[in-house]
Amino acid sequence: MVMSNVILKIENVRKSFTGVQVLHGLNFDLRKGEVPGLVGEYGAGKTTLIKIIGGVLPMDSGSMELAGESYSPRSPSSATAKGIAFIHQELNLFTNLTVAENLFIDGFPKNRFGAIDRKKIRRITQQCIDRFSLPVNPGSKVEDLSAGIRQMVEIAKGLMKNARIMIFDEPTTSLSKREKEDLFKTIDELKARGISIIYISHILEDVRRLCDRITVLRDGRIIETKDASGFSEKELIKCMVGREMTQVFPSIRKNIEDAVLLEVKNLKWADKVKGVSLQLRAGEIVGMYGLMGAGRTDLAKLIFGVEQMDEGVVSIHSREHSPLNPQACILQNVAFITEDRRHEGLLMTKPVDENLSLVKMPSLLNRFGVVDPKEMEKHNLKAIKDLQIIVSDYKRQLANTLSGGNQQKVVFGKWVMNDPKIFILDEPTRGVDVGAKFEIYSIIVDLAKRGSAVLFISSEIEELIGTCDRILVMKDGCITGNIAKPDYDQEKILQLALVESG
Repeated sequence: MVMSNVILKIENVRKSFTGVQVLHGLNFDLRKGEVPGLVGEYGAGKTTLIKIIGGVLPMDSGSMELAGESYSPRSPSSATAKGIAFIHQELNLFTNLTVAENLFIDGFPKNRFGAIDRKKIRRITQQCIDRFSLPVNPGSKVEDLSAGIRQMVEIAKGLMKNARIMIFDEPTTSLSKREKEDLFKTIDELKARGISIIYISHILEDVRRLCDRITVLRDGRIIETKDASGFSEKELIKCMVGREMTQVFPSIRKNIEDAVLLEVKNLKWADKVKGVSLQLRAGEIVGMYGLMGAGRTDLAKLIFGVEQMDEGVVSIHSREHSPLNPQACILQNVAFITEDRRHEGLLMTKPVDENLSLVKMPSLLNRFGVVDPKEMEKHNLKAIKDLQIIVSDYKRQLANTLSGGNQQKVVFGKWVMNDPKIFILDEPTRGVDVGAKFEIYSIIVDLAKRGSAVLFISSEIEELIGTCDRILVMKDGCITGNIAKPDYDQEKILQLALVESG
């Protein structure tokens, strides 16, 4: 490869936090029109590296070159000015503003009278919309757009700023299958135009399919870099975790009891849930699969009382409850682990101990209405030990500084401390790397072994097949299938998720 094709060169970059070395002399290069994949478990150093590239963090030592010139951004805006654009998992858009306003948020063009040139804004925005064939107009509010369309707006925003390097950080987490295919097509088009893309994802199948070569990070070091075609998924996992993963899913030896802990009859809400009925027994893990918009999350929120049903009956421990609300569900030993841990599952700017105590707090009050610190500490330390949460100082370390896997363990921890008997899990492994996934599967199986009933909602058929006793399939707010072991068939499950409901 001719060196002139290298647009970004990183040499011996090191970074530490409070004396702990996070990056150990990384060497990495990016070529023009190339899509390298960057993979590794949470805590491997991926985020730290891209924050250095993006001017969020300074490096301690080492050097970077951009298009042959020394590159050392002092802020995200200086990185943007040099042609670096980020497409984050949590998109950097203002949802209350229009598409046009978001595209020009960093600087509105002015006319000769010094006023905002709204005609120019509308014309340029329409050109971007036409380029990507987006089903929107310049005045569309971002909050009304799907995740896939929002992502295309973010990409358009980067192109408007003449981005020559785009960094995609877990870009498919919230996308439907069709939206993901559209994204991959767009990435191929960007590559053909000579734009370089660093692609970060925990979905190894996508990385192997999309990327030209793959770099594996582990513990702040580059373990391996080679052509994507030279990696099998098994080899990638071994490089990432540092050992052979002989098991993807934990072994399941448990008993399913006759006792029905949760029963739902003819549940209806708006046009999203249409007469759903189901049962969960003690010790049973029931999977729920469906495509985006099938109604799975809506159903979970109805059962937990976040939304109010129009019709139907929910029975918890054989007792009917109406109306339902989250507080009543908590008192009835029901736990709900939301799909959005960053906004709904955790207080990201609060310490780990406060997050772990969120659900248990009322029962930790002494007779004076004050939290008993000794009881709180006892329960928190037990949760940290039982769930193997990796945290340096649980009373001081903020939730947003933990890896994705450890954040999700804290979410589990806050509920497990309350000893619930019914668990509703909505995408519990979303945004979690392969090693942490196994640990979460083990937690789920252990809950069932102890007699809890689990509803496990997931977009990944493989993990449902690997952990569940039976799988329900949803489509357009209806249950279209109920498949039990040993009759699992991936193709049949997909067909049930795609059939037209009657």
